[in-house]
Amino acid sequence: MRKITELIENYTKDKYSAPGISLALTKDGKCVHKESHGFSNLENKVKINSKTNFYLASLSKSFTAVAVMFLYEKGVLDIYDNIGKYFPDLPKKYNDIKVINLLNHTSGLEDYFECFIEKDKLSDVTNKDIYNFICREDNLKFKVGTKFEYSNTGYVLLSMLIEKVVGTSFSDFLQQNILNPLGMTNTYVFTEDKPIIPNRAYGYKEKNHKYLCDDYSILTTGDGGIYSNIDDLILWEKTFNTDLILSKESRDIIYSVEKLNNCLETNYSFGWFISNINKKKIISHDGGAFGFTTFIGKSIEDNFSMIILTNCYKNMWEKIYKESDKIILELSKVI
Repeated sequence: MRKITELIENYTKDKYSAPGISLALTKDGKCVHKESHGFSNLENKVKINSKTNFYLASLSKSFTAVAVMFLYEKGVLDIYDNIGKYFPDLPKKYNDIKVINLLNHTSGLEDYFECFIEKDKLSDVTNKDIYNFICREDNLKFKVGTKFEYSNTGYVLLSMLIEKVVGTSFSDFLQQNILNPLGMTNTYVFTEDKPIIPNRAYGYKEKNHKYLCDDYSILTTGDGGIYSNIDDLILWEKTFNTDLILSKESRDIIYSVEKLNNCLETNYSFGWFISNINKKKIISHDGGAFGFTTFIGKSIEDNFSMIILTNCYKNMWEKIYKESDKIILELSKVI
């Protein structure tokens, strides 16, 4: 387990006085290794365990994409439709954007996250705020389908689209159709109602060798907004190798990257970055916002996954994410 030790050593060395980490490895749908260290709440010295709920940040996008594909299978929406079908009041400049362009970040929509950070307006921002932001924007950043550029804005629109076609909140739809059937009873969508999230971790940042609260404060859904824990995410990763929620046909669509207009492939599809190493397909995504950093990676052929949740950013994350494909394949051989 040398690789595991390397992954968590920056968290475990001060585990009696710092935020921490929760980690799990799964093989063939079963948890083969799980451990948690540090505190979810430094002020009250609450220890992290496998039931501690972390803010998932961009890992939430995989839930949004599955929700869209669930509705696509049911014939409720078509991922090849123009978004104007669902948002007829959007400016005409967005007429060429299809639902699939939102899913794979080829829409050309400005990423609100970057724009709002510059203006210090992220706190308490809502989906409606993002919709108004889209309507005010002068132009797309690039012509639809000509480029991949990560956009949280597109996934906020997907959440709103889901609400339009099902007539209920994104949170309720996810709970009833995806989370409950999977047994993920301790996973929550943080909405404008600001529901109480039980057993939650608080986010922290390190400054001058001290930990300061750096907690989640955005109210958007679709691009983020979900809290979950290691035990529930062990159930979530089963979604991508079984027919529990989606058919194999839909899962194959999720794993197949879209081609740009010039026929070049991107490395992203439906809430996951996609890579191929040694003829093995790896899907992975990280999430990072405020004091939280998260990661899920899965080797499809090996049916092996690595899940990591933390409530304090460490410099080690850049190295982990850059080497995540190799780490997953190495671990899959020894577990």
